[in-house]
Amino acid sequence: MKLAVFFPGIGYHCDKPLLYYSEKLAKQYQYETNKIKYEGLSKDLDEAFTAALTQTEACLAEVDWKQYEEILFVSKSIGTAVACAYAGKYSVNCKNIYYTPLERTFSFAPQPGIVFHGTGDPWAETGMIRAKCRGNNLPLRIIENANHSLEIPEDTRKNLQILTHVMEGTQSYIADTVWYRPLTEKEIRPDLFACFIRHQKVTKCRRKVDGQWVIVEHPFTDDWSEKEYRILVDCLKNTILTGGFVCGAFYQGWLKGFVSVESSLFGGAHRYLDLSSIHVSEDMRGRGIGRELFERASVWAGQNGADKLYISAHSAVETQAFYQAMGCVEAQMYEASHVEREPFDCQLEYRVRVE
Repeated sequence: MKLAVFFPGIGYHCDKPLLYYSEKLAKQYQYETNKIKYEGLSKDLDEAFTAALTQTEACLAEVDWKQYEEILFVSKSIGTAVACAYAGKYSVNCKNIYYTPLERTFSFAPQPGIVFHGTGDPWAETGMIRAKCRGNNLPLRIIENANHSLEIPEDTRKNLQILTHVMEGTQSYIADTVWYRPLTEKEIRPDLFACFIRHQKVTKCRRKVDGQWVIVEHPFTDDWSEKEYRILVDCLKNTILTGGFVCGAFYQGWLKGFVSVESSLFGGAHRYLDLSSIHVSEDMRGRGIGRELFERASVWAGQNGADKLYISAHSAVETQAFYQAMGCVEAQMYEASHVEREPFDCQLEYRVRVE
């Protein structure tokens, strides 16, 4: 059995978009639902919190938490603080979706979940939310310019886009699936990679020797230092700022894979676009994430004028097996700067499909 409990905000009731649609998603995944209702809350946050927690305790007094295999708390605004306080007081182990949390929320040692916050929220400063989420190991999804309702005043079309985006993330979290989405320049920061594990232990590599491809013993461990992550951040930002494509794969709110394609065509008649990076976190490999990211990159390249993707690929046997499985072959034209920068990489190409 599964139970989802919904904690509203002051004036943001369970029939408003974020909680209304997240309840529908919870039901879609066979959760029973229980919606908390507050009455007569003060506009003073301290008084409102105390009253809301008391009313929540009354609403949930008869719930037998032990009968549920999975418990999900979905909360909004002051409801995020109430949800955290209640879970701690009554030792309820649950997953959480936190919509627009307040600073008070983080004083109750919030349990695992995903956080949605708008940079135009007058009730919670973005720098504080970033720091609190980082300190509590909570993945954070920021919506630029959105207010405390995760909306932008007087922009209905944009608000529908935001709601769709937030519900996609909500559904992915509830369903325990991977969420694929393009990344924005502003969200590419070192803390985006907080739960990304680059680690790859290599024993054999594919190398071209005297014009022939051979497998050679070459054991080493590939990983990234903090400096290399900073360089990666700069590179991915530049890709977006110059019109390229960066797509991320998120699991339970954390980045677990990404791919990037640059925007400039090269190679003359070959019409290449450079697939500049594709990586999957060590703990999520073997689940088809790399294939999905590669296919999304291929579609984007085809929509942006390319006939082929160009890949300067890591020579590890396992990495080469992935590219071969995707249908990549040796590049008909080697791009000089790639060869100079990474002389042991395998220069590959892939004919894109157009949708």
